Amino acid sequence: MIDLKIMEKILVTTDQSANSKSAIRFAIKLANQRKAELVILHVYNLLKPFKWTEKAFIHYTAQFCEKTTKELLAFIAEIYSGIQEPEINYQLVLVSNSDVVEGIRDYASKHDCAYICISTRGAGTIKKIFGTHTAKLISTSDVPVLCIPSTYRLKPLKHILYASDMTDYENELKRVVSFAKPLKATLAMMHISYPYEFAFDKELAEATLKKKAAYKVNLLMPERNITATLLEDIDKAIKSAKPSLLVLFTHQSRSMFEKLLFPSTAEAYSFYGRLPLLTFNKQEDH
Repeated sequence: MIDLKIMEKILVTTDQSANSKSAIRFAIKLANQRKAELVILHVYNLLKPFKWTEKAFIHYTAQFCEKTTKELLAFIAEIYSGIQEPEINYQLVLVSNSDVVEGIRDYASKHDCAYICISTRGAGTIKKIFGTHTAKLISTSDVPVLCIPSTYRLKPLKHILYASDMTDYENELKRVVSFAKPLKATLAMMHISYPYEFAFDKELAEATLKKKAAYKVNLLMPERNITATLLEDIDKAIKSAKPSLLVLFTHQSRSMFEKLLFPSTAEAYSFYGRLPLLTFNKQEDH
């Protein structure tokens, strides 16, 4: 019997802006490391003038797509010229949708993409309330989202830090390991603990984690500083652990009221993080 292994797909989105270059650079390197297929997606929206015939609009759309494709090919070639990564075959896709996030999410879901990669550059107060493309993807996508800061410079993914609330760590850890293992990256699981929580025996806990995850996992248990925000505690732990990438799981089932008042750690971190962030939908495993 012939074993036809389906190649993993990594989707990266671009609007041809300078800010989107970091995500493309990251996705190229990740696809190389994971031996995955790379899909570069551009979502566009054209409005049909009231006086135009359908035939005229179809013709205009075809011209627009041809011109945009040429621009994107040149844009990607420029990115390749600035990195030390072997060229890989990639698929360039243009999708028409009035909602950029919906276009990205629908394509990723219908084409079984393993990860969505997007650049983020933070946002002001108003945009934090009403959302950005990155935050909307994190809060609605079933496909894991990789958020790459626009200022990020390409580095090897050597050490991954998974921040856990310990509510479903066994299932979550399996998914984190599936990302880390092909990269041969070291993995640490961090739980910011409160004073009243049960203290783990680090050596015994790490042995248990290794057995359950079939992968070596270093356990970090920094104490929660109640005078600081959770994000500040995470930031402090990151500075100490110096990971190449942070992994968070996000709750997508909360009401809009809860999201406005208490944005998830994953969404909030995407606004100011200085290293790549991988987010999973916490509800998928239930």
